[in-house]
Amino acid sequence: MPAEERTASSAVGVAAVGVSPGQQDGILAELPRGDRFEFVAFSDEGLEEVGVGDREVSYYADYNMLLHDPAVELVLVDGPVEKRRDLAVRALNAGRHVVIRQPFCETALDAERVMKTALRAGLIATMDLPWRDDPDLRALQTALAAENVEAVHGLLCFHCTEDLPHAGEAGQGLLAQVGAVLLGPMHLLLKDDVKHVQAHVQVAGAGGPEIGFLIYLSLRQGGWGISRASRYTAVGLPRWVLYTSHAAFTATGGKAHVVANDEARTYEASGPAEDFWQNLYAAVRDGAELKCHPVDIVRAMKLHEAALESVALGEPVTV
Repeated sequence: MPAEERTASSAVGVAAVGVSPGQQDGILAELPRGDRFEFVAFSDEGLEEVGVGDREVSYYADYNMLLHDPAVELVLVDGPVEKRRDLAVRALNAGRHVVIRQPFCETALDAERVMKTALRAGLIATMDLPWRDDPDLRALQTALAAENVEAVHGLLCFHCTEDLPHAGEAGQGLLAQVGAVLLGPMHLLLKDDVKHVQAHVQVAGAGGPEIGFLIYLSLRQGGWGISRASRYTAVGLPRWVLYTSHAAFTATGGKAHVVANDEARTYEASGPAEDFWQNLYAAVRDGAELKCHPVDIVRAMKLHEAALESVALGEPVTV
């Protein structure tokens, strides 16, 4: 649909790159079909040895030609991870919003380039972060807002890695696969900037696979955060423990419990989690606040890279 014909209630014209519909759908399989999004074009640039695919929509062997299609408002970026920064930046420079499949980019530096390009152009660059919908995290956020907490000074989290979405590639160690999934919400709850990151991995015997890890964050204002993740569930431990200047918070089972001034209160997340694609549509059409902001994505990637570097060096890494 040409730009002059679009209205606030019209479907967003969507293209995809690095996919071949019907053969290598990738991120295209996540796109909801309905009246909010209309799949209009694709390019298989970046893929090797693919067939003709589904040609029910416009096909462009040259991705640059796709970006000249006036029906395209939003580009879904897939394909090899090392090509995603280039594919996303080209779309943003052409005035198109982008949604990138996990992992967002090959490095945090690449992700920062995408973020800065989007912010400079006033466009959207995002990725679905399933951890944002975690009931315990949402209950904690509700409790922190209700208790009017300005700063969290200490944080502990205990997670079984089998319950976490894996953001890394198969074959990688546990820290590489799920570290960013924990560091994202940790940074979201702590709010303060991180000064140092130190990480340790636990392996099953000499040269064995990783079965757990611990990450320690020291904050610039003196606070701290510790994450302990393992393949094994620690029975009886809460998922989260937070300390503020006037209260202690715990969260598990979708509820957050607060003890402050000898009074106890319990909170649950208010309402259902906002759907990623519904939020994206509202952000594109109405300028709604983005659920998964690229700043949060980049910060989690930087912390994750620092944690991996800390393991390799055997010492804390300054962020």
